[in-house]
Amino acid sequence: MRAILFSGVHGVGKGFFLDKVKDNIQYYNVYSASNLIEKYQPSTDAGYKKVSNVKNNQDVLIKAIKEAKANDINDFILDGHLCIFNAEGKVERIPEYFFEEAQINGIILLQDEAQIICNRINQRDSNKISVNDIICMQEEEQKYADELKDKLQIEYKIITHECTGKKFEELLKSMGGGFIE
Repeated sequence: MRAILFSGVHGVGKGFFLDKVKDNIQYYNVYSASNLIEKYQPSTDAGYKKVSNVKNNQDVLIKAIKEAKANDINDFILDGHLCIFNAEGKVERIPEYFFEEAQINGIILLQDEAQIICNRINQRDSNKISVNDIICMQEEEQKYADELKDKLQIEYKIITHECTGKKFEELLKSMGGGFIE
């Protein structure tokens, strides 16, 4: 079973995108990282879109992913993050060991224009986040994905909302996942 991390900054539209392409990914189980974490521990609020204990959350997520893999036969897409804002509001990378222990086989990084993301967050959540914070997060995610590719041989691709369901399906298959006829 292969696990693909579908990453992007808060507000980039990962859920919207996955809903748009759902007919093309019907052979995958889609899990939300935050929902899996909350299944095993209560949410710890550190403020809007901030995480107070990044390492602990990833340890819980690894446990949840292992359980999901044990109970399932399909490849899956994990709607999650490469980087998050910690309790101090600083960009923090998800610990590298997470990708090994969760056996992440590929990363697809959804990106969009920072101002569009900020507008989306303001409209959806009535919260403010700076364009600079979004730019910084997107740059750090891409840099980290590149480093994971070199160090752990985890292939990654960057997409935008222009990506069609068919192209997304082909991308997943190119990473070795999904139902191949």
